[in-house]
Amino acid sequence: MDKVLLRKAATQSVVLMLVVILMSFYLEQYKDVIISASNNEEGIIQIDNAEVINEYDLILKRDKIIAIEDSDEVQDSMEPLLVFAGTNDYVSNEVIKQLGDEYLVIKKPKGGGFQISLEDQYSLMRLKVLISGSMEDSLDHSYIGRVGDDEVFIGRPQYVETKRYIRQDDGSYKPIIIKDYGKDPVKEIIINSQSDHGGYSLYEIELQLNHIYAHVLYEDEHYYYIDLRKPKELYDKIIVLDAGHGGKDPGAISKDDLTYEKHINLKILLELKELLDKDNIKVYYTRLKDETLFLRPRITLANDLDCDFFISIHCNSSISTRPNGTEILYRDHVNNNIYTKDMAKIFSEELSETIPLKNGGLMKMKENDIFILENATIPAIIIETGYLSNDNDLKYLRSDNSYGEIANGIYRGIIRAYEELLPDK
Repeated sequence: MDKVLLRKAATQSVVLMLVVILMSFYLEQYKDVIISASNNEEGIIQIDNAEVINEYDLILKRDKIIAIEDSDEVQDSMEPLLVFAGTNDYVSNEVIKQLGDEYLVIKKPKGGGFQISLEDQYSLMRLKVLISGSMEDSLDHSYIGRVGDDEVFIGRPQYVETKRYIRQDDGSYKPIIIKDYGKDPVKEIIINSQSDHGGYSLYEIELQLNHIYAHVLYEDEHYYYIDLRKPKELYDKIIVLDAGHGGKDPGAISKDDLTYEKHINLKILLELKELLDKDNIKVYYTRLKDETLFLRPRITLANDLDCDFFISIHCNSSISTRPNGTEILYRDHVNNNIYTKDMAKIFSEELSETIPLKNGGLMKMKENDIFILENATIPAIIIETGYLSNDNDLKYLRSDNSYGEIANGIYRGIIRAYEELLPDK
């Protein structure tokens, strides 16, 4: 063979080999990225690589006709349809029709005897999904699909990163990284698992969400469906209850160092929870145990939920031992057509009916006096249940009957607030 032709053939072989290596590297780097395609004028999404279809997940959008390569099989999809790699079991359009604009779909692994439970960590905007059973394969990120406003995502959440600069007090600028996840309702997926020798597995899937949602679970033979709804779509009445302080922040402390405000606040809240559990009110709690929680997450939770009422439970204290009794703190705001002073007055009156302490009345706060009142976009008050610095108040707050009586007064205030301030609910 001519030497020139040999050299030309060898060169072409090397170039072809480099192209194959580069394509393999590209596919490996983007293994978890959803494949999308641009729409042509006829509204058809074209997917040109059949091998990629078999290996990766597809995006199928609402009101689009899906065409794959030169196949004659064209499917008209009126709902988002998730196609998971390695399965011929399609999601149920009958279930999809019941869901809102945002939801999750988790493909069941091969096996049986599955059980699922959801743990709503709403204060952190997280949802923990526990799935157990006899599993023949591993449940990884490719089993988890999400839909957000007609866009479908499968696998690890992807984001676009931008950098912004925040001016500091000294005039310098601090860079911060902003991650944009688009319409994906999930920002992060963490999967932990444990298995025994018999094939029984337990998977803990922690999902970092972009908002606070109420969750509705559906199930069929092949998939779990988790509807992500705004709480107000599912619940008519929503309140947020806050046990002040907690964890490393003890709040006020009695002079003998035996009584911490954080413990009293929590005991009152837990008594109140027992009353509210029997009622038709959706209650979100900033904390249900002795844990550290900063001020901003407390009021952010209430604002994001756009709740009807935010009630923060506290105890008071003073350098002098003379101040005593209950007080209701408020800012003179109008939120959701409710005057916070009217709300404060209701709770002041109801507490005076259930506990034997002096009714100290309403305390109007000035601008920047109280962080959570200043930053509330919903009707909000702080209930000061008594003074730890006063001997009579302290004796009462230490008594076994006090927590239930205070809780009962707050509960009566909640019921009356709905009756008088939100009568249509």
